[in-house]
Amino acid sequence: MRLREDGVTWQEIDGELVILDLASSTYLTTNGSGALVAKLLQADRSAEDLTAALVAEYGVDRAVAARDTEAFLAELRRRELLVEA
Repeated sequence: MRLREDGVTWQEIDGELVILDLASSTYLTTNGSGALVAKLLQADRSAEDLTAALVAEYGVDRAVAARDTEAFLAELRRRELLVEA
C-alpha cells in the first residue's frame, strides 16, 4: 500500500505533516509518528514495515506500534488517501 499521488499534496511543518486532498478540499494533519508513516507510504509498504519503523524510531512496544499503525491506515482509507495493491 502507499499514499495516493493524484490530487494529493503535503507540507511538513515542524516535524508534522499536513496532507491536502485537492479533489475533496479536505486535509489531514499528523503528529511526528504519523509523519514518519506517511513519508514511508510514498513507496509501497506493508503494515508490518510501518510498525517496524515506529518501533525502531520511537522504541515503543510492538503491540502499541501495530495498533497505532492500523488506526492511522484506517483513517487514510476512510479519507480515500491510500492505494492498496
